[in-house]
Amino acid sequence: MARWWQLAAVLVLAVSTATSMAQDTLQTKCQDDLSKLSDCMDYATGHEDTPSAKCCDDTSETQKERPECLCYIIQQVHSGTQGVQNLGLRFDRLLAQPAACKLTHANVSLCINLLHLTPSSPDYAMFANASKVTPSPAAPASDSTANGGFKVPTGLSYGVVAAAVVSAVFSSIF
Repeated sequence: MARWWQLAAVLVLAVSTATSMAQDTLQTKCQDDLSKLSDCMDYATGHEDTPSAKCCDDTSETQKERPECLCYIIQQVHSGTQGVQNLGLRFDRLLAQPAACKLTHANVSLCINLLHLTPSSPDYAMFANASKVTPSPAAPASDSTANGGFKVPTGLSYGVVAAAVVSAVFSSIF
């Protein structure tokens, strides 16, 4: 089932439209990182209070090897296509993830330089003000839509939900 989620996440990112060549390059460069970070889904959707050890290991590896990819993934969740946003990833959780994993030198305000953002960009303000964002706690098990997240109904997996999102995105494009 995890393979479905990984495939769906890669496809959603691949379908996301980018407005510049730099974005296209990042999209291609960061596809593997998005699928690798699927272990962070429970934390990023607000269903767990802390990221798993595997999530933190993957986040640490990405931060060391391609820190701009962490920034790009956060940027896509914040301002990306509806298909990316429909995955239920919570922006506040993604901003807090490097610190929640206790990564050294984890400062999302560095994304401004890594993504080459200009002061007039809305994303510039988002990353500049990131230290003011406090992640909300995990949603109670009975609350299925708290804070913009979603709860996967019993009997379904994130892979099935992500596959449905990918199908909807493809349908809207073609």
